[in-house]
Amino acid sequence: MSFLKYRRSVWRLEYVLLWCAYVYQQRFNHLILCLRIRKKRYHPMSEKPYVAVIGGMNMDIFGIPDEKVIPRDSNIGQIGMAVGGVGQNIAQNLARLEVPTYLITVYGDDMNGIVMEHSCAQHGIRLDYAEKLTGQRSSGYLYVTDETGDMLLGINDMKICENITPAFLAKRLDFINHASVCMIDANLPEESIKWLGEHVTAPIFVDPVSIVKGKRVIPILDKIDTLKPNRIEAEMMTGIKIMECETAQIAAAKLLEYGVKNVFISLGKDGIMAMSSSQSAHVPTMTTKIVSANGAGDCSTATIVWCRYRGITDLNEVCQYTQAAASIALESEKSVPDITPAKVATKLTQKQLNVQQRLKAVRS
Repeated sequence: MSFLKYRRSVWRLEYVLLWCAYVYQQRFNHLILCLRIRKKRYHPMSEKPYVAVIGGMNMDIFGIPDEKVIPRDSNIGQIGMAVGGVGQNIAQNLARLEVPTYLITVYGDDMNGIVMEHSCAQHGIRLDYAEKLTGQRSSGYLYVTDETGDMLLGINDMKICENITPAFLAKRLDFINHASVCMIDANLPEESIKWLGEHVTAPIFVDPVSIVKGKRVIPILDKIDTLKPNRIEAEMMTGIKIMECETAQIAAAKLLEYGVKNVFISLGKDGIMAMSSSQSAHVPTMTTKIVSANGAGDCSTATIVWCRYRGITDLNEVCQYTQAAASIALESEKSVPDITPAKVATKLTQKQLNVQQRLKAVRS
């Protein structure tokens, strides 16, 4: 009997030891997983690193005249509709550039909302952390361009974005913080932008959207990794009149003083200027037959995010990719062009060949 009791005690001890080993092994595996997640910036529910875009999605209605606009008169041209919104446009560009992308937004349960859902599914944009709001009207944006494609007037109806509150974002914070990049457009309420600046640990990229909405990001400038304003948005934020690349550099330096780590200022026909604490770059625009300028800014912003996702940190290289992508966007009538990594690479190669040909012509 004593022998049997002894054996039972041994078996119990072996069982306890095995159970303890299993528990510690599971804890060790969990620790390794957490470290990998922190290093690679992906969520346990996601198979690979991803980008979280927080911003607006709306239905775009646009008019493009055939000839010079005659004010206060009916102008012959083209009218179209497409799913747009700064956040959606950036997300769609990223998805086309083969970046796993989640759009965190809100939209209504109306017909436009159904079209938006279908469009996102079609273009590979994940809406797992977005929310369809019952009984609300999806946001819309109406704009008219001149005969060259430059916007003359835009009217937005984006009241639904007021539902992207700190409480809404808090439920999604863990997912946002595991993203490779948290891309924010300034269509969000000011309190939500401030909340994101205080709570998000992922690198924050910001598109100011407009002069009025860009003011909302000023309180979090010291929390921003990368800011991409255009000329007039940068002027509003710094109080510096930008006339050419030199004054753009002064404005960018001012934004660095405010705490932004990387600044990309879009200068329209003068290209793009970038600056960080250790680098600066200016890349002119590519020779392009402009069809429409609408969406070129969003495409440029997405390309900057794409470069970070790929680990490209040299500012001159980032600007080269950005200008190649912008050229593709300008040649398209769509607010989001049919862009791919291969098309961007082809554009850059074509530019390099053109430069070599011009150099040969000069030498000869």
